Amino acid sequence: MAKNNNEIGSTGLANFSGQIQADFLRELRGIEGFKRFEEMRLNSAVIGGLLLAIRQPVLAMEWQPASENENDPRLEILQEAIDNMSYSWRDHVGEALLFLPFGYYPFEIIYERGENGRMLWRKFSPRGQDTITRWVFSDEGGIEGFYQRVRFTEEKFIPIEKTILYRINVERNNPEGRSILRTAWTSYYYAKYIAQSEAIGIERGMDGFPVITLPDGANVDEGDTNSDASKAAQFVRNIRNDEQAGMVLPNGWTLELFAPGAQSRLDADKVIRRYESRMLMSALAQFLNLGQEGIGSMALSKDQTDFFAMSINATADVIAQTVTKYAIPRLMKLNGYDAEGLSITHTPAAQEDIAQISTFLQQVGSYLNWSAEDEVWLRQIARLPERSAENITADMESKQAARDAAVAALKQATEKKDAEGEEKLSVTRFAAKAPDDATRRKIERRMQKALEEFMAKQKRRVLKATKEYGA
Repeated sequence: MAKNNNEIGSTGLANFSGQIQADFLRELRGIEGFKRFEEMRLNSAVIGGLLLAIRQPVLAMEWQPASENENDPRLEILQEAIDNMSYSWRDHVGEALLFLPFGYYPFEIIYERGENGRMLWRKFSPRGQDTITRWVFSDEGGIEGFYQRVRFTEEKFIPIEKTILYRINVERNNPEGRSILRTAWTSYYYAKYIAQSEAIGIERGMDGFPVITLPDGANVDEGDTNSDASKAAQFVRNIRNDEQAGMVLPNGWTLELFAPGAQSRLDADKVIRRYESRMLMSALAQFLNLGQEGIGSMALSKDQTDFFAMSINATADVIAQTVTKYAIPRLMKLNGYDAEGLSITHTPAAQEDIAQISTFLQQVGSYLNWSAEDEVWLRQIARLPERSAENITADMESKQAARDAAVAALKQATEKKDAEGEEKLSVTRFAAKAPDDATRRKIERRMQKALEEFMAKQKRRVLKATKEYGA
């Protein structure tokens, strides 16, 4: 049987006419889901703090193009395309991070030709999630593009080839991903309404809630809007303890404030804190609550922040990998290149522990071959003044040359000293060696001959001096 290379099954993604129906809660689908996640990120201090705790470290990262090849000319094109964008790369990253609360964020890639004739990025233009009406899928389940509502009644199709789509928590190739706030929705819902009840309870509980007692014979027909009972109900609802507070009651009516006992009320603040903690827990950010209740250790905080730093780096990886896989190849193709080996990289989010690094270097530093790039990295994490790898390399070469010269000079001096020491040692060894009889007689004859020659010279000098003196 011939092999069938065509795709037979499907991902099983629930969609109706291009509208995603994946979430089992109707209020969290499509535009309704957008409204609720928008409410969460803008109205909740806890959710706002959570998103800010992710956003700021990602924005603080250093982003740069990279290549597997040295002196790659394509890097110049890529860097030029980034610099040519109508707003900075940092601004784009800040905008793109909205794919976290909404699950996805598409951008349309707009190109333009540069002054040198190269095709460059003009901008990555955002396409708001609340304006996307439906998606278009291929028969194999791939994404072909989406329709966007650009005016009240007008839609335009944007092909996926012209789009860069950031997604988080992708399941079944869902183009809308899944919001990181999805698992926090239930906790947010209860915390929101309990907080509202708490506020109403505080307002009513300070002075008690109003109770009106009607006299005998009053009209208590609740269906009659002009009855005494209807008027009393309206009075009770409208009572507010403000600068215009006051009430005029008909004859025979009585008003009192009833305050329920404190023992009968639940601790709403404790319940709200529990739900807020779970909201943070859903994004591994529960460490933000440590210390607020006077509990929590430094070690526990370190462990939890390490997990959170991993999630931040994973978020930055989504941006880097999406640009690397989809935006860069299209740009290079327009300029007549392939994109093999090109990428966008970022520095890690977590701040390295300088004490741990110091201990590590003390233990294994002698086994490492240090390079200029290593010193650049070490200077960065130690907050030392920045230096380029080229300057560091030049200094290293200069210091190595000075060390080589010093070693050569020391070697030469050592060799000379060793030679002199060996000569002295030879004389010492000769003097210390006991000669035999024949050698001793030979030495005595030489000494005798030398003595006779010395005495003869002295005799001639004395005779010569005597003659000169007598003359």
